[in-house]
Amino acid sequence: MTSAADVLPPGFLEIPERLNIADRIVSRHVREGRGGRPALQCEGASLTYAELEERCNRAGNALLTLGLEPGDRFVIRAQNSLDYAATVLGGMKIGAVPIPSTTLFRAWEVGHTIVNSDSKLVLTGADVREPVDEVASDCPTLRDILVLESEFAELMAHASPELDAADTGADDPAYAIYTSGSTGKPKGVEHAHRMIVAAGDPVAHIQLRLTADDHMMVPIELSSLITLDFSILWPLSVGAQGSLFCGRFEPARFLAEVERLKLTIFMGVPTMFRFLLSVPDVERYDLSSVRMTLVGGEPLPEDTYRAVKRTFGFEMYEMIGSTEGHPYIANVVGRPPRIGSMGLPLPGRRCAIVDDAGRELPNGEVGNLCLASDDPALALGYRKQEEQWRALHRRGWFYSGDLAYRDDDGYFWFHSRADDVILSRAYRISPGEVESATMTHPDVLESGVVGVADPELGQRIRAYVVLKHGRAASEELAEEIRETVRGVIAPYKVPKEIQFVAELPKTMSGKIQRKVLRERAASGGN
Repeated sequence: MTSAADVLPPGFLEIPERLNIADRIVSRHVREGRGGRPALQCEGASLTYAELEERCNRAGNALLTLGLEPGDRFVIRAQNSLDYAATVLGGMKIGAVPIPSTTLFRAWEVGHTIVNSDSKLVLTGADVREPVDEVASDCPTLRDILVLESEFAELMAHASPELDAADTGADDPAYAIYTSGSTGKPKGVEHAHRMIVAAGDPVAHIQLRLTADDHMMVPIELSSLITLDFSILWPLSVGAQGSLFCGRFEPARFLAEVERLKLTIFMGVPTMFRFLLSVPDVERYDLSSVRMTLVGGEPLPEDTYRAVKRTFGFEMYEMIGSTEGHPYIANVVGRPPRIGSMGLPLPGRRCAIVDDAGRELPNGEVGNLCLASDDPALALGYRKQEEQWRALHRRGWFYSGDLAYRDDDGYFWFHSRADDVILSRAYRISPGEVESATMTHPDVLESGVVGVADPELGQRIRAYVVLKHGRAASEELAEEIRETVRGVIAPYKVPKEIQFVAELPKTMSGKIQRKVLRERAASGGN
């Protein structure tokens, strides 16, 4: 077996004082003679590194023409495209701070993002412009709104293809991501240029062992951190190729893209893989180019893992990360993955299980999953929410909001989000465990589990269940599912209530929004 040391490049995890992400992952390859290699692809159009550098330079110069200066924030809200990616990189190259923003945000969330970030510019897709116009008059720093694919593209076409990277420091802000605002105002998570080394080096060279021949994709909007990371930043950091998926995720269309592009790595949540398995005649797709897939967001049910291995043949590697910290624990290439485990901490990422007072807990005990507060891959903080950011740091640890435990071999195992734990009959129950158990029934496609207030039990367990195509809901089927669950987990964890639904509320990255389900249950809705 090849050791990790055999694949580490010179300067691994060494963060220089001056650093610019765009220069490091695009221009550097051109300077070093790799300009002709494929860099980025979207909907059949592709760019080499030299072509991507030119487009980034044109985007950066267009932004300068609009009056943006180093440190200025600007929002991009559009469907995935090569110009979108080039503008994010071009913005970082001039020292500005791009904010890729989801097209799913409602007008009030768009307005909050602009105001909270003090953005001077919004670049928007023509099809998603209306919410921006609706709030523009309430955004005092906003100077311009341009349509990305027409007005800004025209500026890019006439801009100079030459541009020197701004002399940014490693600790200077590079970009920001605003988290989903389903239960409150979105938080602006700002990352520094240093993350391309602190987070990127261990992912690229240890977790994935990327080479220049790899081709990666995440089928989600570029406004998601995992898409920015795994479709652009990580592959381009080693001279590999990234791809952007356009439009709504459709399992059959995505499989066809994997086959057409000969992807070597792609990523998704467990539910995405269950949808792929449900595609009729799925065996007809040639996925032989895929050397590995990544899965995160929720624990991977063992039956899903086995079905994917049996159907597609490729290996699945679980991991955990966050908008604040990027991937930090993972199953890595070169070690057989432990199914259900998040894996081991990546190099340079110090992790622990601690109690609420910041004291480390023994192996096997569930507690708060934490990162070291001085981890250089951590975000700079929440934009204008310093007190909320400080509250997550205690005794040298950053509290991720996840509960987990560590086994005697050092592997970490997810339990639940801290606010998702169900307390029933004095037992602490992980909704993920119940969801995995319900999905062992052959008719269940996916499941979302929450606790509902109960005067006798504290909370009773309710499962919202989505059935596979063609399956009919009935009370008989609900009892059949409960019986299946009884054979998998302890009786006190069996859902007392099962409600069949057409779909589950999810974040843009595909995670189940249990907070939305809890609100639905509390209001008496189904």
